[in-house]
Amino acid sequence: MKLFIEQNDLYTETEIHIKCGIIDTELQRIIDEIQTLTCSFPVSKDGAVCKLSLENIFYFESVDEKTFVYTQEDVYECGYKLYEIEEKFGRHSFARISKSVIVNIRKIQQIKPQLNGRFEALLDNGEHVIINRHYVGSLKEKFVGG
Repeated sequence: MKLFIEQNDLYTETEIHIKCGIIDTELQRIIDEIQTLTCSFPVSKDGAVCKLSLENIFYFESVDEKTFVYTQEDVYECGYKLYEIEEKFGRHSFARISKSVIVNIRKIQQIKPQLNGRFEALLDNGEHVIINRHYVGSLKEKFVGG
């Protein structure tokens, strides 16, 4: 794979062009990461609506039919269901870890086993989230491969 970067003050917007024969898993991972860095997500807090960059999101959690978005320091609400978030961002750095939580694997520091086949993930903000045993295999594969 070759990487070419052309810097010029005449450019007002950054463009990324990918020329390839096929999109293999390595290239798809790069594309997904670029999309994660450039994509934003609509959320609300205290009646105000704003957009968060996907890279700032630690995890999504569904509680009482509401979906919450957790960042380093804040909690927001969003209008999407978890299955919609999983469909939209599952190829990116996000993975379901339980029936009610989708985590950003880029925010996971470590994963360690707990009792009853469950695992626990330590996030960059010091928070611990429980990984249901049903989701451990796919998360570990994405975490180690991601």
